Amino acid sequence: MTTPQSPYQGHPQQQPYYGQYPPHQGGQYPPQGYPPPQGQYPQYNQAPQIPPPAPKKKRTGLKVTLGILVAIVVIAIATGGGGDEQAPATASGDANAAPAAAGAPASGDQPVKFGQEATSGDLVISASAPEQVTEFGITQACSTVTYKNNGSSPASFNPFDWKFTTPAGVEASASIPFNAGATALNSGQLAPGGTTSGMICGDQQTTDVNAVKYAPSFSFSDPITWTN
Repeated sequence: MTTPQSPYQGHPQQQPYYGQYPPHQGGQYPPQGYPPPQGQYPQYNQAPQIPPPAPKKKRTGLKVTLGILVAIVVIAIATGGGGDEQAPATASGDANAAPAAAGAPASGDQPVKFGQEATSGDLVISASAPEQVTEFGITQACSTVTYKNNGSSPASFNPFDWKFTTPAGVEASASIPFNAGATALNSGQLAPGGTTSGMICGDQQTTDVNAVKYAPSFSFSDPITWTN
């Protein structure tokens, strides 16, 4: 009996390869236990194909948010500072301004004539023309002021709420009335419906006075100036 010859007869006996063989032409693999055809070798320890990492997303969201905030701030600054400028308030201590007409009490922030009544909040106030008073070699310009409380709550009065103005425009706060004696204005609270009066005086250097101003430090009322 004739033994069929192997297609790989003539080649030295080789051990079978383990693993997958690369496909042969035509999509066929060599029989198991036989070496691959010449020129083709099995692929051992081939590194797996790893897909490249996805590109990182740029942090554009934060940049967009910051840009919007900066734009809002710039617009707010540009629109906030563009308002119409207000004209400066006129000083009420101008001794050359025209005095108010006699009659009803004048309101604040305007000059009135000496002796005329003017309102400051709930108070009705008047000031006489200043005169120079000399005592013990000291000369001071003094004026007699009067308060009336038309409100429903106590109102304060103080001699240091007053100022004196010279013809040259120098303004000085009222000083201690050395020459007023018992007629000097004290400080205190005036009951509703009450009245009080007293003399206020300027310092020794401010004797030539042509205007007297009522300008309390802790008040929302406008100052009042008495002049000729």
